[in-house]
Amino acid sequence: MAEKMPTVLLVEDDHQLGPMLKDSLELKNYRVDLESRAERAIQLFLAEKYDIILLDVMLPGMSGLDFAKEIRKTDFKTPILFMSAKDDDKDMIQAFCSGGDDYIVKPFSVTELSLRIYALLRRSKPNFAETVMPEMLKFGIFTFDYPNRVLCSDNEQVNLTKKEADVLRMLAANVNNVVKREKVLTDVWGENDYFMGRSMDVYIARLRKKLADDQNVAIINVHRMGFKLEVNEAASN
Repeated sequence: MAEKMPTVLLVEDDHQLGPMLKDSLELKNYRVDLESRAERAIQLFLAEKYDIILLDVMLPGMSGLDFAKEIRKTDFKTPILFMSAKDDDKDMIQAFCSGGDDYIVKPFSVTELSLRIYALLRRSKPNFAETVMPEMLKFGIFTFDYPNRVLCSDNEQVNLTKKEADVLRMLAANVNNVVKREKVLTDVWGENDYFMGRSMDVYIARLRKKLADDQNVAIINVHRMGFKLEVNEAASN
């Protein structure tokens, strides 16, 4: 059975920004409904079940703040991420007091937006964590830039192959948790068989060498289960 795509209600009246965000998020495995007016967005919300709401503060007619207050009368769980060009503390406080869970200031990058969405979904919908993995991950001394396939530390910048990057992202998005061997094989290699498994072991060995600069970071084999990116955060701090 195919994994369910997280659903986003995007409420944005900017006719350039709205469609751009919708297209960008759909490329990242979200299903997005775009609405420009809060009144119509409420009808959509009541008719559908959304996993997160992206909400512009300044909207024609009903404001984003009033929209959030209306939603919070009956729904206290669905995360609301406010988007606004205003960066004053007073505006942010109003947004949070209206029921918002996060606040992002325009202009922002799609990467920053996707990281904030991922963080909210990870708390509210943990089962979606594997389908909506972020593009920038930090662990130990490393920063991993997935789109550019670059692993950075204070000492060096290491380029990764596509398969190395795909494997590392799966492990780094689930730090200190086991990722099943079969899932890595089917997601990265496309099938689970002996020869693919041997190939995967070679890539795991390569990644271990590239992570060797930090003794608090290690890829562990978990017998008959899979792999775990183990990070000793206490020792790293």
